[in-house]
Amino acid sequence: MKKTSLTAKISLLAIVFSAVSLTSFGQEKKSMTISGEVLDMACYSSSGASGEAHKSCAADCIKAGSPMGILTSDGKVYLIVEDHNKKDAYAEAKKHAGEQITATGAYSDRGGVKTLIVDDVKPKS
Repeated sequence: MKKTSLTAKISLLAIVFSAVSLTSFGQEKKSMTISGEVLDMACYSSSGASGEAHKSCAADCIKAGSPMGILTSDGKVYLIVEDHNKKDAYAEAKKHAGEQITATGAYSDRGGVKTLIVDDVKPKS
């Protein structure tokens, strides 16, 4: 009797572990389009800097390698990263520091970090 119970428990644990592993590591990336201001994440994270008054600083920080984000009109911030197969889109985003853009790419939310892997960037009209 105990042997059957132990086997059942081990089988159940294996099923639960498999399900958790698949949902944690196999997240499907969804295509998403967002619009907002291109931020340099260093200044935004440390002091909330954004907007027209911060445009020149954002451009300098991004040129120096600061990570970029997009601040949407509803106050959400998305980290934007380069799609290794479409590097031009990320390079285009760099040109619009402190400006409004519309970006499309694969959306990911890992560990609470909302990320857009950009494959298309256009100035917001």
